[in-house]
Amino acid sequence: MADVLSQGEIDALLSALSTGEMDAEELLREDAAKRIYTYDFKRAVRFSKDQVRSLTRIHENFARLLTTAFSAQLRTYVQINVTSVDQLPYEEFIRSIPSVTLLNIFDVSPLDGRFLIEVNPNIAYAMVDRILGGSGAGMNKIENLTEIEKRCYRKRFIIC
Repeated sequence: MADVLSQGEIDALLSALSTGEMDAEELLREDAAKRIYTYDFKRAVRFSKDQVRSLTRIHENFARLLTTAFSAQLRTYVQINVTSVDQLPYEEFIRSIPSVTLLNIFDVSPLDGRFLIEVNPNIAYAMVDRILGGSGAGMNKIENLTEIEKRCYRKRFIIC
């Protein structure tokens, strides 16, 4: 509770600001400078069990919303489940994804930062097939998406 100020401390701060002894903008700059710190991705800070549980709930909520959105877009039954929430270094994540995959980066306003979703190409092919009026059967081809398929995917699922 060291962050709580007494009434005398509050009065002293207000009088210092009003007399010009302290500059409020300088205090804000100092506060912003304190928030920046070096982060070592090789030795990542681990999340606590409570934080992992919270992340799991967030992902389950996102999966539920994504299920609804994809079911409406594709006009078919879609089920998305969270299998696990794990922590691993970025380098290990990059090595674990297949060589042919779709990595989708997108903004989520009003939140800061971006999301990264990795989609198996077979799922993407099934989605594009469904968009174009097919049955939604995935194709087992290893090639990249064509420009038309990419355009359909981007336009319909704004996550690319």
